[in-house]
Amino acid sequence: MKIKFLSEDALQDLRVNFETYKEHYYKRDDAWFDEYFGQEGRLLESKIEFEKPELHMGGDYLVRDYENVKIVYESLKDLPVSLATQEKLWSGLAHVYFRDYIYYRIAKDIEKKNDTRIKSAMFFENGAKRSLFVHALARLWWVGYMTYDENNQENPYWLTEFFCSADFSARCVVFFSSNFTSNRAITKGILRALIALRDEGVVIKRDHFVESTKYLNISGGALVLDLLEEDEVKEMVEKRIKKVFDVKKVVVIS
Repeated sequence: MKIKFLSEDALQDLRVNFETYKEHYYKRDDAWFDEYFGQEGRLLESKIEFEKPELHMGGDYLVRDYENVKIVYESLKDLPVSLATQEKLWSGLAHVYFRDYIYYRIAKDIEKKNDTRIKSAMFFENGAKRSLFVHALARLWWVGYMTYDENNQENPYWLTEFFCSADFSARCVVFFSSNFTSNRAITKGILRALIALRDEGVVIKRDHFVESTKYLNISGGALVLDLLEEDEVKEMVEKRIKKVFDVKKVVVIS
């Protein structure tokens, strides 16, 4: 089938009139949503072929988020980046195809009637770039896109697995808020550095991600970061983390 996305009128109607419609989100009112999107002009058909995958739901988010990143990215790997930035696409997918996944992923927020999170999970509420990593569905594809390592044929998702191993939601926002992390080479260079440090015995925490991005942000004043190779980024970040956190060589005994 071909992906259908929200028309601009439908997107703005749902957004502007959220106060009117929010009870349907609280109640997980599928009948109302199906009737709403069944009306003419609410959905527009794209030219993109798509076979809806089954996402994993239930159990530990730490496990499910990693699995679902792979599933969503694999199902839409050929999605043009220009289209992958569009709210109409992701809001449409969230409302029409993956409503059950949204119910699962923000179940606590729905129960608490946390309107701020419900809206940010379904719409782009945090600016064009940040929203890509806050929206409950878009962030799955974007994390997959940014961390997929085509050079590792044995396991191209090895960086993805590391990124998703803890604090997935927080890492998405913290790590990808910087403009330079839109560069996949820089992103992969940072992650490779942190994995190397982990393998030396360093317990990687949020502070290590923050310091990595902060350091490169500062370095961007003197370097053209976009011209750096992955290996150069990896070396820079490793040295910086070791200096700031006073990391000593740790011998890991297997």
